[in-house]
Amino acid sequence: MSKLEFLIAWRYLGAQRKSLFVSLIGIFSMLGVSIGVFALVVALAAVNGFEEEVTAQMIGKDAHFEIMAYNGEPIAPYDSLIKEVRAHDSRVTAASPFIIYKVGISSKKVNDGIVIYGIDGESSKGVTDIHKYIKWGNYSVDSLEDLSGKMRPGIILGNGLANRLRVVVGDKLVLQTFQSPDAVAASGGPKMMMCVVSGIFETGTYEYDGNLAYVGIPELQTLLTMGDAVTGIQFRMNDHWKAGVAVDSLGTWLGYPYYAMDWKTKNITLLKWMNYEKFIVAAVICLIILVAAFNIISSLIMVVIDKTKEIGILRSMGFSKASIMRVFMLMGSFIGVGGTIVGGSIGLILCKLQEAYHFIKLPGDVYVIPYFPISVHVLDVVLIFVIGIALCVAATILPAWKASRLDPVGAIRHE
Repeated sequence: MSKLEFLIAWRYLGAQRKSLFVSLIGIFSMLGVSIGVFALVVALAAVNGFEEEVTAQMIGKDAHFEIMAYNGEPIAPYDSLIKEVRAHDSRVTAASPFIIYKVGISSKKVNDGIVIYGIDGESSKGVTDIHKYIKWGNYSVDSLEDLSGKMRPGIILGNGLANRLRVVVGDKLVLQTFQSPDAVAASGGPKMMMCVVSGIFETGTYEYDGNLAYVGIPELQTLLTMGDAVTGIQFRMNDHWKAGVAVDSLGTWLGYPYYAMDWKTKNITLLKWMNYEKFIVAAVICLIILVAAFNIISSLIMVVIDKTKEIGILRSMGFSKASIMRVFMLMGSFIGVGGTIVGGSIGLILCKLQEAYHFIKLPGDVYVIPYFPISVHVLDVVLIFVIGIALCVAATILPAWKASRLDPVGAIRHE
């Protein structure tokens, strides 16, 4: 590629009196590429931001993996199992037993059904981050005094559930078991336990805030007559992305009746949906760049028609077909590279400003976080630039080939 070819291609891009309309088409083609690349950079950064934020929410509220028994059978004793798992995998940093059950819950004004967790107040802080989301009261399942001075088990509620029950910290609630009619007749009625609200948490996720409550393991064991058994054991690792590997390793020696499940398996549907969403968003917005590439084809064809006589003169001066083809491919490349750099740069600047200042807000009562999350991945940016430039360069091949096939004599005689 010679310097002369480069200069001719650059000159053909400039606005001239006789080809102002052709030059405008080239400018609009560059704008189309810029808009497409800008939209793709911002859209993928937004999808990445939401994906990372949702993943952080999952990891914060769930353990990295859990061990339970098949058919919902209780686990007892569980201390030895915890020691075995920690000895088997040094990446495990914390463990805590838990009980999970569905119960009825009643306040003075409302009756409802919820999922109740029995937890150990101290060890549970090592496996989940619920204690970091306490908005009112304390993260405590220890016994508290109610308004009449009697000691009652403490219960921690999600904000949505507390609003639905119309209770605040210090109010009393009644938990009761669900039983079949035969079991109720045999036992004399459902078992009940009175609790005092010790804390209210707010994570921003409806499934957690509106349906979960936490009490102490001994109190729930008494209510459910489980003895010293628990439903399962939650574990946290030093790297949550290795939880699946740890679960696979446990599966080889844990054996029946136990099984392990990591946080990704529990949320597999949501994680798959986020991956599909990223692919669909990228594919749809790539169509904008593709349309801009077709505009480049049309603008170069217009240039070939407008410059037919000049092409003939260049051929008669010794320019080869390959040289003519390179001139017009350079023209299209200037449009593609320029549009990609301008659009990508503006998109990256906007993303960095949003990351730093969070000036684009979201309604906190609808979304998980109060601002528009952005996360720029270097690999995504590189792929966007490569795809944008490649599409634009590919679009130049047909008109450039058309220009190189012009007959010099017929081109010079062209009016």
